[in-house]
Amino acid sequence: MESSKDHWYETLSPGMVLSLPDIDCSAARIARHSELFNAYHPVNTSSDNRFGRAIAHGPHPVAQAMATVGDLVGAGLVAMSQLGPWRFLRPAFVGDRLTADATVIGRTAAAGDSGTIVLEIRIIDPDGRVSQIGEAHLLVRRRPNSGETP
Repeated sequence: MESSKDHWYETLSPGMVLSLPDIDCSAARIARHSELFNAYHPVNTSSDNRFGRAIAHGPHPVAQAMATVGDLVGAGLVAMSQLGPWRFLRPAFVGDRLTADATVIGRTAAAGDSGTIVLEIRIIDPDGRVSQIGEAHLLVRRRPNSGETP
């Protein structure tokens, strides 16, 4: 069933900006990330580092942003075919709430029932500066004809 939030290959045009949900870097989320991945590096668990505060694991904001892309695209998403390149420009600190957006920066010609959409994902720190930026390549279905189910 098509939802009003579903995006299809045809509806994702270059220049289109999609807002992603906020990214929670609370101490509890970062502790859970550390436990899940056995990632207890001091830069993430102590303020005794070059930043003077514990920072959120770099992949944590990426994972949260990418986890929401499926909900954002909806029934049109087939799969992610590539993640990256990715750049870490500024630290995200434990306790931060980050914002993120996804801009359609390209797409390949659709073949068959789908095509590739290239998104630039920007993760923004609480001061409005880009903390991380990277690309996600998504295989997205063409809009089904009326009566078809995706």
